[in-house]
Amino acid sequence: MASTIVVGYDGAAPASRALDRAIEEARKSRAQLLVVAVAEMPLNPEGPQSFGTLDDSPARMIPLVEPAELEPVLAEARERIDAAGLTGEYTWAAGEPASAIVGAARDRGAKLIVLGSHHHGLLARVLGPDVATQVKRDAGCDVLVAD
Repeated sequence: MASTIVVGYDGAAPASRALDRAIEEARKSRAQLLVVAVAEMPLNPEGPQSFGTLDDSPARMIPLVEPAELEPVLAEARERIDAAGLTGEYTWAAGEPASAIVGAARDRGAKLIVLGSHHHGLLARVLGPDVATQVKRDAGCDVLVAD
């Protein structure tokens, strides 16, 4: 069974460098790539969509559909991976990016996560850790941050 390399991809320049590095790593190790694009949302988008029901029935869930803005992001990643002659899978998640990426890596038993390095200003550092820092802390596998 081929190993899996997860790459967080949003189409930005740092993520583009991360995809290049993930392609390089996949070639070396003959791994399969899993590209994860995340629609960032502050609340749990899969949580109940109402404050409950009038009886004891479970709250109704609104099914999530892929946001239109992620379609071209995943299509670009697919095009680049196909051009490299590699196999990839493409998925999206809604919510907090670090949790979504780590969750996808755990679900697939990934051996490596590759992310881009976003250099944040002072305010962003004060407000909390960036995605790469959170992923490194929680991943449970190797994490490579491409500069």
